[in-house]
Amino acid sequence: MCRCKRRRPPADASIRQVMSVGRPPNARSAFSLVELLVSVAIMSLLMAVLLPVLRSAREAALSAACLSNLRQLAAAVHMYAQDNAGYLPYIPPWQHNNMDGTLYICGGPSYAYDDKGTGECVTIDGYLPAPQNRVLNRYTGIGRYDIYKCGSDKGYDLHEYYPQICWMPSLWQYTGSSYFFNDYALARHPSVDESDFGESPWNKRLGRLPNGSRFVLFYEPPAQNWPWGYGPNPGKRGKVFRWHRWRGGTGSFTYDQAGDAPFWANIAFADGHAEAVDFSSTFIRDPSGTIIGQSRKAGNVCWWYIPK
Repeated sequence: MCRCKRRRPPADASIRQVMSVGRPPNARSAFSLVELLVSVAIMSLLMAVLLPVLRSAREAALSAACLSNLRQLAAAVHMYAQDNAGYLPYIPPWQHNNMDGTLYICGGPSYAYDDKGTGECVTIDGYLPAPQNRVLNRYTGIGRYDIYKCGSDKGYDLHEYYPQICWMPSLWQYTGSSYFFNDYALARHPSVDESDFGESPWNKRLGRLPNGSRFVLFYEPPAQNWPWGYGPNPGKRGKVFRWHRWRGGTGSFTYDQAGDAPFWANIAFADGHAEAVDFSSTFIRDPSGTIIGQSRKAGNVCWWYIPK
């Protein structure tokens, strides 16, 4: 009678046998519900952290591009002044008492078209000159209008004053420029009575503007026209719309309430430089804290940037 030795199974055989009970052959292990929920929670947390950072980085990039545009526009103003005895662009004689029209006449294409598909061109009371009549275009280049466009342009609602104008997604599409030109910097046209300009900065040569490093040429975001009660609805206070949000702040605020709400915007100054400044301390109050803006006298600092 032959005696055969029985082989003992490997030590882990019993473990494998237990693990395979109730599981089909070749089945793979999967995440449990708890593990899946934890993974989703971690991904959601990462998205919540990263999205604001990416949005802020995008706005910072757009703001930097706008600063570059404003520097080029300031350079165009200097070139214009060199060709015109040092004077800044003239204010057209038919607009010197309608300053809302002077905020965007200097450059860019002429827009304000009807976006409802009718093809009808709608302008703002004739205040939008053709591109060839916008004096800075000859220095920035006819057809080269991108420097007048801000990537953060959130639009400009004129329905309150001009119901016939359809809504546009950007100020650039309304007027041809995302940036407003400081109408106080425009020169008096020879046909306009000099007494209308009093002692304001109007009609001064570029080199004679006081404190050129703080005198505003272009700015964004835009303020509504008639910010201090002028225009077709004198009871309305002007608003400043916040486009760039990479330093905080949303929505809009009125001129005489802006001092307590810090927020940043890009401004090009008369000396040719452009920088992001705290817009809430601009055009609002004089150094003593008094609300300014009604006077056109030279001592009025409403178009100078006043750092806090």
